[in-house]
Amino acid sequence: MASGDIEMTACIEESEPLNENGRANIKDKASADYSDSARGLIKHFQNVSYNTMTGFSGGAMQDAPFADSRAGSEEDMLDYDDDAIFNCDTCRRRRNLTTVEKCLIAFACVCLLVVIILAAHMGGKTEVKPPKKCESKGCLAAASSLLSAMDPSADPCEDFHQYACGGWLRETPIPPGYPLWDRFQELAYKNMFMLKTFIETHDVHEGAPGKVREFYTSCMAESTVARAETLSDFRSLLTSVIRPGPTTFELEPSLLEIHRLNTWPLFQVLVGPDERKPDRNILKIEAGETPFPFGIFKVKPTKGQVFERSSNNSDPVSISPTTKTSGGFEAKDSEFNGTKSTTSDQEYHVVSKGSDVTSATKATYGTTPAASSTESTTRKPHIKDSHPHPDENITELVKDYVTETTELLRLLINKSRDDADEIARELLELEKKISLAHDIDLHVHNRTQAYNSMTVRDLQSKCNVINWSVYLNSLLTIGSEGVRAVSNETEVVVLHEESLERVCVIVEEYSKNETVKRTLQTYVLLALARSMKGYFDLSTFEPDIGHDEEIEKDGEHWRRCTFYTNRALGLATGAIYVNATSLESTFVQADERILKIKGLVEYVKRAFRDYLLRKIWMDPVTKANAEKKLNEIIDKVSYPSFILNTTFLNEFYKEMLVEKDWFSNLLSWRRFTIKNMVMSLNQPFDRTNSWINPPVTVESDYSPVRNDIIFPIALFHLPIYSHDGPSALNFGAIGSLIGHEITHAFDVQGRQYDGQGELRDWWDPITADMFKETTVCMKDQYDHFKVHNMTVNGEQTLEENIADNGGLRAAHVAFELWMKEQGEELPLAGLQLDNRQIFYISFAQLYCSKWKESGITDFLARDHHSPGPFRIEGALSNNLAFQDVFKCPYTSRYNPSLKCQVW
Repeated sequence: MASGDIEMTACIEESEPLNENGRANIKDKASADYSDSARGLIKHFQNVSYNTMTGFSGGAMQDAPFADSRAGSEEDMLDYDDDAIFNCDTCRRRRNLTTVEKCLIAFACVCLLVVIILAAHMGGKTEVKPPKKCESKGCLAAASSLLSAMDPSADPCEDFHQYACGGWLRETPIPPGYPLWDRFQELAYKNMFMLKTFIETHDVHEGAPGKVREFYTSCMAESTVARAETLSDFRSLLTSVIRPGPTTFELEPSLLEIHRLNTWPLFQVLVGPDERKPDRNILKIEAGETPFPFGIFKVKPTKGQVFERSSNNSDPVSISPTTKTSGGFEAKDSEFNGTKSTTSDQEYHVVSKGSDVTSATKATYGTTPAASSTESTTRKPHIKDSHPHPDENITELVKDYVTETTELLRLLINKSRDDADEIARELLELEKKISLAHDIDLHVHNRTQAYNSMTVRDLQSKCNVINWSVYLNSLLTIGSEGVRAVSNETEVVVLHEESLERVCVIVEEYSKNETVKRTLQTYVLLALARSMKGYFDLSTFEPDIGHDEEIEKDGEHWRRCTFYTNRALGLATGAIYVNATSLESTFVQADERILKIKGLVEYVKRAFRDYLLRKIWMDPVTKANAEKKLNEIIDKVSYPSFILNTTFLNEFYKEMLVEKDWFSNLLSWRRFTIKNMVMSLNQPFDRTNSWINPPVTVESDYSPVRNDIIFPIALFHLPIYSHDGPSALNFGAIGSLIGHEITHAFDVQGRQYDGQGELRDWWDPITADMFKETTVCMKDQYDHFKVHNMTVNGEQTLEENIADNGGLRAAHVAFELWMKEQGEELPLAGLQLDNRQIFYISFAQLYCSKWKESGITDFLARDHHSPGPFRIEGALSNNLAFQDVFKCPYTSRYNPSLKCQVW
């Protein structure tokens, strides 16, 4: 055996007893006489080389885990793994545990078991306990409204109209009488039914409320009047307005009688605030009414033809600064069956007389990968790949016009079919000339050029087919004796002076030729008949139409009667509506609702002032003036308080005679409207107490000459507003409408007026040019939205598109401010949506829309709003926060590389 080597030939027997330390006594029986104590073995190991040790099997031992210089302690050696030294099973011995060790192990096992049970118990509670959600009555109603309209299977980044509105599109048919249908019309329909019920069932007294019921009842009885009697009334009316001269028809007296009935062929006379001195009212003369949109008969450009960009154009403008609406379709509740009621628009002024009177279609807009959002287009011409009014629009409108005109000639002027058809074609040519005479560019960048003050003498020199002094004085005599007379030196305003001059030239040409003079006479007569026709059953003028077909085309009789009653006596119907709905709650709750909505208005104003007006292209002076104008906006919420003053209502409608005959009541209403307008000429303009529409109107408004925003009481229902519902819904829906109307104060036309409604240039020229440049992107974006083979007109819809985009951004910032100050609300029960997602869905559900083919054709030609699906897509695809909330990839339709922003 080599020096220092040890050969171990024995192992510990399993039965060998342990020593006092609980360790086995190890004895080497072959080669060494070690002590019974384990210490001998330890000392021996300390003195031998680990490198020379061999195992019992004769193989080399494993390398020691310690360095050679290490002198391991007893505990080190005994704690070292036995397998490194003893590699046979029989050489191992498992020692018995002490009592203390057994107790410790048992205790550890019990503790481990308790920990496992507690962890499992606590983990189970966390998993099964749902997060807190809002389950109040208001929240549940809001959740139901949102979810029932949605299609969660749709991809929100590819078609948000389908995602937000798919359920509504699937479950909501277009009612009879409507060529288009959206959420604003849906709510208006419900309000009309409520008003109908209130008129029929609630106690009404004499005076204004009694006139409401009598007016409505006479309309409902109209269908029982013999058709021949109604046609006879029409013929008598047309005969009564003709004022023959010595040998033939005289235009001026006949035109005066027609204008006194609030029908305005050739030109229109208004009384309204002087936009340069807004504290006074003044006579205004502007374009007359026509069945066709202005400019529709312009020569069509070929594809790829280059136009000058409209923002650099300084031609006169076309839109009179009366109101801007945010409804799904223009003047949604002031139209009937999609056709504008030209005689029902009236303003409601407080005239002081004492203390007691007071199919969603996929859009094709996009950008090429090479498009750059920073690329300037300042000097580039705009190449338009479509024209404003496609052939389909013109063809349908012309066809309908000729058909209607032919029938009116046969029924009311007793013309044969052949003669009627020929005259209809002649009238169409006159309509085209008048439409082209109003060569008013669709843009509104320069209102000043359209607003021309002059004396009556100057007007006479520019248009001598009318004796203006005689005509205006005759028109004003329909009012009280106190209305001031018009002299040759009286100042009037002519809107679009050149257009009026061209119309006068046309009238002069027709008046000189006795052959075509008859055409001019027929033109003004049929303008009156056409304006009255919509108040009567279709069967009056189409005797062969069946009942079901009539209902499908014209809708229910009660709806037409309720609608026109509301237009004729809007303040009185508003009082009936307010009093009736207050019975379901209290006036205190109504006041709380008004205060809450005004609170929303303040948040949106803050957002606009602190964020949207922070434009890098705005100079400090213009920005300060913009903030001043924003602060001067008047908020008109719910209804004017004076409508609950019975004395005021009775006095206001005192001159409106209401009888049992529907035809007579219509004429009385029209004369009353003109008389009310004329009387306001002597009154100072009061922008605080004038309301454009009656309270039962589902339509918000902004007026630049009043600098006010109006939100009538009829709006305050789902899906637009929920008093007890979540703030996310309210900010997304009515909050975006508030933002929409505020944005109109700073759109193409609105920005030209200051906070008091005065038309003046308060913008720095460079800032104004930069503003115009921002509108080009948005105009081009909407130009590329297509419905079937027709396109949206980006110029025609520009102001509403600016308002949609700015309103959404303002409402979103306002909502974030509100959450920062008030804290985030609980999510809605029943929806797997967070509050920011609810905000955007609520916005989109305002514009759920569907239409018939004829409806969308007429809409694209006439309306200043984009169709609902594109109001959604245009605003959301330009909104960075939306794309973040819904995690839209950069390749998705709603996250284009080029995003347009004005405000």
